[in-house]
Amino acid sequence: MTEKNSKDEVDILSLFSLIGKKTNSLLVLIINFFISFLNLILSILFLFKRNYLILLISLIIGSLVGYFYEKNLYVPQYQTTLTLSPNFGSTYHLYENIKFYQSLIDQKDFEKLNVYLNLDSTELKSILSISIKPYKNESLNLKNFKKLLSSADSSTGLSLSYDQFSDKIPFESYSSHVITLKTTKSKIPIQLEQSIIKSLENNKYYLNLKNTHLKNLKIKKEYVLASIQKVDTLLFGKKRNLNSENLGTTIVLDKNQNENIDLQLFDRYTKLRNELVEINFQFKDKENVINTIDSFNELGENVSKKNYILNGGLFLFLIMLLVLIFYHIYILNPNLNFKKLNY
Repeated sequence: MTEKNSKDEVDILSLFSLIGKKTNSLLVLIINFFISFLNLILSILFLFKRNYLILLISLIIGSLVGYFYEKNLYVPQYQTTLTLSPNFGSTYHLYENIKFYQSLIDQKDFEKLNVYLNLDSTELKSILSISIKPYKNESLNLKNFKKLLSSADSSTGLSLSYDQFSDKIPFESYSSHVITLKTTKSKIPIQLEQSIIKSLENNKYYLNLKNTHLKNLKIKKEYVLASIQKVDTLLFGKKRNLNSENLGTTIVLDKNQNENIDLQLFDRYTKLRNELVEINFQFKDKENVINTIDSFNELGENVSKKNYILNGGLFLFLIMLLVLIFYHIYILNPNLNFKKLNY
């Protein structure tokens, strides 16, 4: 029993001894790291002190180079957006037009581009790119997904996933679309917006659709107004004529029947009024083939603004600092040995 206890004590002592050695090794490693870090900081500060004039000159030269580049070689980029809401299925046509304009810009075919956009050569050459994408957010994605679920059968609806659907919604499903224009000039030509819109407004196919739609809305509005007038006469005119003398046949209804008829008439009257509001909204929304929600700004936003003076100075300063460090370590001290603490 005594021998067993003695062996256990020896094992515990060995364990504590091993833990102590590992802890000591870790502490030595941490101390070695901090000493090396402090040596590095002191060496860099000493390098700054000995070569501050060279570093200052490199900072000034780099800043001058950055200033020259910014004033003479740098081409700024300005950006602005146009938000449109196409009607009568003209969304696809709008996208194709924008792609066509971009292809002419890539080919630098400014003569043909002038035919479609009606801009002078200076303004056309300043255009860097033009692109279009639907205006989307989570709410619109959910509405489109809900619309898809309502049109799908039960088995298909169970297999649909919103995460998969949100990335595959066709651009025609969105009502608003954003055109992004990038130019080298801050002043945006106003004629560009008019040319983009007129290319669809003057299309005969969409004009016929618009005129037909507006005629149908007009007929529907006349019918709704006539219906409202009749319901109004039945609902409100009846009460005004209750006390007037009636020479014809009188139909007597009990109180419950009268209340039921009044409720039905009032419900019908409310639906007709709401329908009239929707028709008026449709008249306003469909009066153009394409509606403008937000126009191009007169002055574009500088999206490539950078401080080339500061960046140039810092870049040359860091390059010179690395050169000095390399020179100090490998040229002045070629036989430099890095010693480590033993542990």
